[in-house]
Amino acid sequence: MAASAPAARTIEPEPAEWQVRLIRLSGRLMCGGITFFFVSFLFAYFYLRALDLNHGWKVGPVHPAHGLGISIMALFLASGVFYRLAARRPEVGEVAAGVLAVLLGLAAVGLQCYEYTILDFGPASGAYASVFYGWTVFYAFFALFGLYAIEVQTATLWRQRTGRQVQRPPQEVPRGEPEVLLAGVDSTSFYWAYYVAIGVLTWIILYLVG
Repeated sequence: MAASAPAARTIEPEPAEWQVRLIRLSGRLMCGGITFFFVSFLFAYFYLRALDLNHGWKVGPVHPAHGLGISIMALFLASGVFYRLAARRPEVGEVAAGVLAVLLGLAAVGLQCYEYTILDFGPASGAYASVFYGWTVFYAFFALFGLYAIEVQTATLWRQRTGRQVQRPPQEVPRGEPEVLLAGVDSTSFYWAYYVAIGVLTWIILYLVG
């Protein structure tokens, strides 16, 4: 007797609200990952400062540019505040706030790169200098990924609201697409606000505590 053909399985689509929750959760998970990365610099700072082997905490003149440090931190802080407010209060305008957040963030990264050209010390000028360069370089580098995520969310939201989105077959359009886009804005804004908070801690330790 011939074997009967297996019955076709009906795959139940994932509820739309699950995708919204998962997108929001992704931003929180990214915050955890970035925390574990930068806590290594925090540990290195206090550990090397406490040991101060051979009085090598600072070798020679080591003076970070405090004026530029304040400017960099102010730009990052404004970027995070504006974008997070837009996510929490839609009347502020998510698209405009996203564009402003990206511009302010890029300006901060540009100033950070400029600071390296005028510093009177290098990475080999003691333990503090090594931590300073490592911490700020990686912070500016990873900031670019956060700004890219904001740009993608902002551009997608702008296309959706202006009717410029790419036409797709009905079966490929996610259910609850507006809610998914807003969840993406909330996720990226939460992550960016958290990332900026790490930057504030970075500024306090490297520039104020020194």
